[in-house]
Amino acid sequence: MIVTLHAVERAEYTRLFAVAPRSNLLQDWSWGDGKAAAEGWRPVRLRMAVDNETVAVAQFLERRFGPLAGLRLNRGPVWLQPDLSIEIKMAVIAALRRRWRWWRGRILLMAPELPAEASKMLVATGFRRRSAPAWQSSWLDLRRPPQEIRKALAGKWRNMLVKAEKSGGTVDMLRGSEAVAWLLPHYREMIQRMGFSGVPEPMLTALAQHGDVIAFRFWANGEAVSCVLVARHGSSATYLVSWNSEDGRRLSGNYLLLWSAVMALQDSGCHWFDLGGIDAQLTPGVAAFKRGLGGEEYILAGEWLSL
Repeated sequence: MIVTLHAVERAEYTRLFAVAPRSNLLQDWSWGDGKAAAEGWRPVRLRMAVDNETVAVAQFLERRFGPLAGLRLNRGPVWLQPDLSIEIKMAVIAALRRRWRWWRGRILLMAPELPAEASKMLVATGFRRRSAPAWQSSWLDLRRPPQEIRKALAGKWRNMLVKAEKSGGTVDMLRGSEAVAWLLPHYREMIQRMGFSGVPEPMLTALAQHGDVIAFRFWANGEAVSCVLVARHGSSATYLVSWNSEDGRRLSGNYLLLWSAVMALQDSGCHWFDLGGIDAQLTPGVAAFKRGLGGEEYILAGEWLSL
């Protein structure tokens, strides 16, 4: 098994990325451009081939410290085939480690797109586990008919959706920079009031400029009372952030907004919707809300350092 790594330009990366059955936002070209604009990272994009067949793409973020360079790979590589063996995936990971070694002035930190059970293989490959928590989320399959997706909703979730549908409220959409500019004042106030760390404002602004973000707003009595922001990437999408006023919570606005997002994404040809993280310890209410959609939960292998 021979693994080769190749630099890749935007057109080819985008074409291959769109083939991936479950892409993720952090590996989208627009996320790298956003990180460069908002935080000064330098994106490095590669195509990985095994025995001359391209099996994955990956986007690294590089930052230099004098003669040293630190590279971060978050939720990559993006695997282009749904049935790749773990042996092929680990061969690719091993090739990445060979490319960037500390004695060459390169330090690789990664949170790979591998399941939790791959941990022993990562240790055997020469990676050391960091103490950071592993990423956990849920995939919603949008290839199913709408009635099947709705039937899979938890009972309480479906009841709240019906309540919002009967409230007389309406839903509209904003896209790109207009969407983020409208949401930011509400988002900022919510973070200050609730005391949590969300997606940084500069990153949301940069993502709106470089990527494809959509805000779904719930209107009641002439004003917007709830909002959900999602990002498209390849044939998938990710739930980014949401905002609710008191009236929005009372009318269950976010239930209708998330359902409207699911239907709009499906209509636009999106196949998978990542619910953007589940943490039952820190945010049990949000976790319960997301789990009510009945998606397929997953836990990744966590963060690893190449030595």
